[in-house]
Amino acid sequence: MALWLVPVAQRSADTAQVSLWDEAFHCALVDAAGNPEMARVHREVTDRIRIIRRLDFTKQARIDATYDEHGQILTAIRAKRGDQAALLLRAHIETSQAEVRKITLHQVHMARQST
Repeated sequence: MALWLVPVAQRSADTAQVSLWDEAFHCALVDAAGNPEMARVHREVTDRIRIIRRLDFTKQARIDATYDEHGQILTAIRAKRGDQAALLLRAHIETSQAEVRKITLHQVHMARQST
């Protein structure tokens, strides 16, 4: 998890690698909740939406935002500020969903124009 707290110069820009780390980050948070059934369901959902989630890492700005947001979430957890961590995580997921939606709509639009 410490990889999310590295200095900007040490951050990876490798889309595939960051995507794997992102998935592992979210799975680790769910696992830490201590509910095996919730973790199992989360892994199933993660497997189903993996290709969509990877769209979020097609732009460097989104990779940078992910590092920043994950770092803030971890900092809150380490400070035992669960409420803040939950708010940050919710905002992180909502932002990611919105960005993926925009990217998807843009790709659909571009595909329609090329036909």
